[in-house]
Parts: sequence; C-alpha cells; structure tokens
Amino acid sequence: MSFWQAVTWETARASGLVAYLLFTGSVAVGLALTQHWQSARWPRLINAEMHNFLALAGLVFTALHVLAVAVDPFTHFGLGAVLLPFVSTYRPLWMGLGTTGLYLGLAILVSTWLRPRIGYTWWRRIHVLTLVGYALVTLHGLGTGSDTRTWYGLLIYGGSVTLIGVLLLNRLLVPATERGKSHPVVAAFAGLGLLALALWALLGPLQPNWSALAGGSRPATASVGSTQSSNVTQAATGDPFKSGFSDTVTGTLSQTNPDASGNVTLTLHMTLNTIAGGVVQVQVQAQQLNDGSLSVGTGTVTLGTSTKPDLYSGTLGSLEGDRTWRVQAQLSNGGTRLQVNLALRFTGDTTFQGQIDATPTTSSSSLSTIQ
Repeated sequence: MSFWQAVTWETARASGLVAYLLFTGSVAVGLALTQHWQSARWPRLINAEMHNFLALAGLVFTALHVLAVAVDPFTHFGLGAVLLPFVSTYRPLWMGLGTTGLYLGLAILVSTWLRPRIGYTWWRRIHVLTLVGYALVTLHGLGTGSDTRTWYGLLIYGGSVTLIGVLLLNRLLVPATERGKSHPVVAAFAGLGLLALALWALLGPLQPNWSALAGGSRPATASVGSTQSSNVTQAATGDPFKSGFSDTVTGTLSQTNPDASGNVTLTLHMTLNTIAGGVVQVQVQAQQLNDGSLSVGTGTVTLGTSTKPDLYSGTLGSLEGDRTWRVQAQLSNGGTRLQVNLALRFTGDTTFQGQIDATPTTSSSSLSTIQ
C-alpha cells in the first residue's frame, strides 16, 4: 500500500467516525431541547446554536469523508459512486443509505436557514426527519465501515444508539410540558426498531462473513490485454485466473502456539469477493522473539477455487507491515505464471480485508519490492 493510499484510507475512516459522533451530538442536543432541559449550572450549553453547530461540523467532516473515499486509489469509487445513491458496486444498499442520509441532512440544514420563510410548522415537520437521517447513517456506518467490529467501533456505535434511544424514548413517554402528551404506541415501535437494529448488527455486520453478504466489492478488471471483468466473475470452474485479475479479499489470520524453539506458523485464509469460490492462502513460518514479536521466515502461497484451492502455488516472495500487510509472490500452474501482490488491512485482531492483483508473467525472475 502506497503512502497516498494510507493517507486517503485513514482520512476516510477517521472523518467518517468523527462525522458520526458530531451527528450523534447534534441529535442528542436536539432531543434535549424538545424536553426543555436547562439548568442554572449550564443555562446556555444546551441550545439551538450548539445543535446547529454540531450538525454543520458533522457535514464538514462528512464532506471530507466523501472526498477521501472518492480519491482513494484502493477503492476506485469515484465521485459518481459516492454521490449517487445505490449505484456503487461495493455494498450498494449500505452505501446508498449513507448517501441518502447525507442529502437528507443537507435538506434539514437548509430548512433551518429558510425557517423564517417556510414557517415554524413546516420547519418542525421537516426537522423530525433528523431521526430518519440518523438511522440511515447508522445503518451505513455499521454496514460499510471497516471499524465496525473493532472495540472502538462497537463503543462508538453502541454508545451512540444507546444515548439516542434513551433520549428518544424519554421524549415519547415523558411530556415536556404540563399540556404535553405521551406517545406510548410510537415509543413501542421505536423500542422494537432499536431491538431490530441490535439483532441485525449481531447477525450481520458483526459476523465474519458480512463482506460477502453485504454485496462484495468493486468490479474486478483484467490486468493485461483486452480481457474484461466477465472473465473473472464467472463461476469458479476451470482456471478463471490465467488472464490476470484484480479483486478484493476478506480473510482471517490464525497462528499456532510456539514450539520449544519458538517457531510458529501463521496462516492467512482469504476469499475473493468477486470471483465465485476463489480462495487464497498464505502460510508463513516465523520465529517468536524474546520481546514477543515475530521474525518472518519462509512461506507458501496458494490460489485456487473452493474445489481446487491449490490451482496455483508458489513460495512467498516478501511480507512486510504491521496493521497493513504487503505480500508478494509468484505462483505457477504448469506453464502459466502469475505475479501476485496483496495489500491487506487488519480490521480486528484476526480479521482483515484488502486487495489482490495478479498479473501473468512469462518468466520466473526475482520479485521486486512492493511499493
């Protein structure tokens, strides 16, 4: 992974999470305002200005998030995929919900500026859609975010939904004024919605196979010649790899316990997201050092299908990195050779995702260092 890829990727992740926290704060302050929560200790803390400021700051970080995703050379989205709802080939539903939530947030912000023209009644009706926008960006973050299964991702999303859920139920069940009314039926539906969200998160985004269920990755493209992506999206029969391809992968890391000499075996097992049944396995022999770190030694790499996982095989050329691994190998299947590069990003202690690029080669020359 290049320096520019690292910058755009980390910027996209960080700005997305910051934007979500700011929107959470804005929605929370808005719900508190509807309950007329004030105190002599903070007479001006919970106010409309704070609510609007958090919303505007959230939109600024959202714009940064969209820009970073659009220019990220790893994802290859482009502005069209991030600005037009449901047209992205990567998790289109969950990406589309985020885009829709963005436009809804913009409309609500504009309605605040136009409040003197449209009147309080219409402004309030439009403002209720803030909760819909919050739900959309929550689904987007859980469904597409690479940090969903991390401890801080769980803390951010879990804490946000809990806070907004408690404030919303309080707003629906406890009248803000003496003339106010409670809404137990609406509160019941809101509670069921929160329960459904929790169950969906547990059975969906928090599961190891979520990447495949969520809609895979960007279209794979051939690396050489005029071979098109249709060659690599066919069913995993025969040899769908010989013409070269690019795809994204999802996988897990396992490690054996050190033997008496401190030797361990690392195994990275991953599946291709576009090529049906495509699998890759990297097995590395390593030595555990006194400080607990590992010194990587020799290794093997295989590429194939679920029915023939070792269709291509070869020795590990290089492996480097910490939370981001770069792997290079040259694999062969009879007279066909592939130069394989892997860029992997760990999303948890043992889970990762990344990209694989395979290019046909006619020689078994030494491998170059990954850039």
